[in-house]
Amino acid sequence: MTEKEKEYRQERIIRSLTQCNLLTIGCKTTGQVARMLGMTAKELYRELKERSILFKSDGVWMLEAEYAFQNLLRYRYTLFYTLLGEEKVRVYPVWTEQGVEFLRNELQ
Repeated sequence: MTEKEKEYRQERIIRSLTQCNLLTIGCKTTGQVARMLGMTAKELYRELKERSILFKSDGVWMLEAEYAFQNLLRYRYTLFYTLLGEEKVRVYPVWTEQGVEFLRNELQ
């Protein structure tokens, strides 16, 4: 792959990720929601897993089927490089306003 092709590929990836992330404007990370609830993100994830609200699949937290279509969660994407210089995409959940309200009602 030529340098120009690599640059073009990189630009396309960044544009795609940016487009996907537009859907997450106004969403809160799990860490932000956890702080609102007086806990850490790790504690919140554990609690949601115990209550069968979330499960982990291939390293990504996902909603259980009964909650999946309630507009509670969206996913944000970031591009990063490993120490070996490999491009990777990290996917992590962010909570919509409805999701934050749902968590407040469930956990308080």
